[in-house]
Amino acid sequence: MRLLAWVVKIGFFLLVLWFALKNTTPVPVRLTSTVTWDHVPLILVMLTCVAVGALLGALALALPIYRMRREVSSLRQQAPVAVGADAVADRIAEAARQSGAVAEIAGDTGRR
Repeated sequence: MRLLAWVVKIGFFLLVLWFALKNTTPVPVRLTSTVTWDHVPLILVMLTCVAVGALLGALALALPIYRMRREVSSLRQQAPVAVGADAVADRIAEAARQSGAVAEIAGDTGRR
């Protein structure tokens, strides 16, 4: 599985490298009517746009992820303490007796 992951990563890197080498044509970048950069390689413009988009996407997800982690933490604190299998079986048997589902459970030792 790790080998497959590395093959995919290397393939992606080589694809981006090939794309970068094919798109070196200089282009003008106009930020405003007065701010203009001439002769900026096209790949630099594209990679900058991808990086800014990834950064904005990460920032947009940061707050919901933080909220979810905080909620999980509070739910873990509220969760009941894990008990042994015998205690769980006793609780189920007692609940069945109280609900009238069974009168006597086979193998019930009556331990508490």
